[in-house]
Parts: sequence; C-alpha cells; structure tokens
Amino acid sequence: MTDSSAGKVFRWTELPSVSLLGGTMIRTGFRGDHVLLTHNRIQPTMQRWEPHHHPFDQIVLTVSGRQLLEIEGEAMECSPGTIVRVPADAKHTGWPISKEPVINIDVFAPPRKDYLFLVEYQMEFPQPPNEGRDAPVAYHQVHASSTFSGKMMKDTSDKLFGWADLPKHDRFNGFMMQSGFRGDAALLTFNWIEPGKKRPEPHAHPFDQIVLVMEGHMKLEIDGLALDMPAGSVCRVPGNALHTGWPVGDQVVLNIDVFAPPRKDYLFLCDYQRDYAAGAAA
Repeated sequence: MTDSSAGKVFRWTELPSVSLLGGTMIRTGFRGDHVLLTHNRIQPTMQRWEPHHHPFDQIVLTVSGRQLLEIEGEAMECSPGTIVRVPADAKHTGWPISKEPVINIDVFAPPRKDYLFLVEYQMEFPQPPNEGRDAPVAYHQVHASSTFSGKMMKDTSDKLFGWADLPKHDRFNGFMMQSGFRGDAALLTFNWIEPGKKRPEPHAHPFDQIVLVMEGHMKLEIDGLALDMPAGSVCRVPGNALHTGWPVGDQVVLNIDVFAPPRKDYLFLCDYQRDYAAGAAA
C-alpha cells in the first residue's frame, strides 16, 4: 500500500486483518479524521463473548446473517439491513444465532485508541506513542466468563431500525433518496441512486467523508480522478477535495457516507431519533 490511503479504493476483505476468539472472527479497520470503522466477519461457531463498555457510543450495522446484540443484560435480534446505536458506557456484547456467517460494521467516533493498530496501514494517520502493534496484547475481546440472562428487549422501536425503512428524503433534485442515522459524534447517510443518473457537479467541504458501497456499482470522482467502486468497497474523501459520484450499470446503488462530527446540514435526516430530535429541530 502507498503512503496515504486517502482517495484510494479498498475492498474490505483485502484490508489487513486480525483474527479473534480462536479464529471465529476476522476484523479489519478503516478510519477517517474523526471516525474509525471495523468490518467484522463472524463464523456461526463464535460464542457469546464477555460484555464490555466504553465512554463513547457505537453504531452497529448488520450487513448479513443474524446476531443477538446484548445491551445491559437484554438482547435484541439484528437481521440483515438493521442498525443500532449502543449508548456510551452501556455494557454490551453480541454473537451469531444462525447457520450463516455474520458480517457487521461498527462505527466509533472518535477513533478508539485500542483499535488504532487495525489502521496502521493508513499512513496519513501516524500511530500515537504506545499504540500500534502492542495493542492486541490488551485487546478487550475475550471469551465470556458470565452467562446471558436470556432476557430479550420487549420494545426495540426506538433502538433497532431497518435502514430500508428509515424516513427517506428526495435529495438534490431527484438524484437520490437519502436517509440518515446518527450517534453522538458521527452521522451516516444511506443513499439510494437509481441507474442512469448523470454525474453531478463536484463539491467540497472542509471535513473528510468515508464512502462505502453496499449494493450496485458507482464511480467516485476525487479532484478530477474517477475511481471505480463496486459493492464491498470503501474510500476516504479528504477534507476540501472536490468530489462527486454517480451510478454505473443497471443496478440501484446503495452507498453509505460517514461524517464525523455529524454535519449540521444533514441533522434533519435524523429527527426521528428521539435522542437527537431537539438538536435536529434546532
């Protein structure tokens, strides 16, 4: 890999990885200026691991497979296409409950220090002292010494969301349908773009942006360079870089953009989230 990962396309499955819990989970990482994402490929044989907590919240996207996400002793079932926010300081853990592997994406803002070793290949983000290759020694993910209470959450209506069911907004003169979901320090947009849409004019903003393609195929242009982004790819658009994107082929594109901190002009997308409704209205 080159000295900087900015403006380059990567496949999740080809990033440097770490094997956890006896090889039942493979984890990779990718970060921006103020956010870090992990991509977790989990085998059906992975067992519940010991709950942990941290002073920042966490967004969990289930891409495929089914898993239980336990928060403060109560669990909810997460199926493909669902998103959950784990509040800061809440004890939580998760494990698969089907015969197929689980793929999920976790979003942490700010980037958690004990995960920085996952992204040391991104040379634009130098490893701070005492981090990097020594971090896995103190890695928190350990086999459970406790047992699950068996208690399921009775009401998940304000916690568990299907991203296809989020409120959609017609954006940019019909170019896309867009939804949003946010945490304390990051905001995700879900962008559905129909085939045949033409290249929009490039734009720029002073913060960086992570682009993930979940379905379909698109072109992402950064400072005049057109990049190919198939499903399963990720790219970081640096702050102040002119950029735009458009679909190619005959499939609807679903891409997720990650902004940290949450961009103010997109807060209205998340006004359905009770924790943030007042801020969105403001």
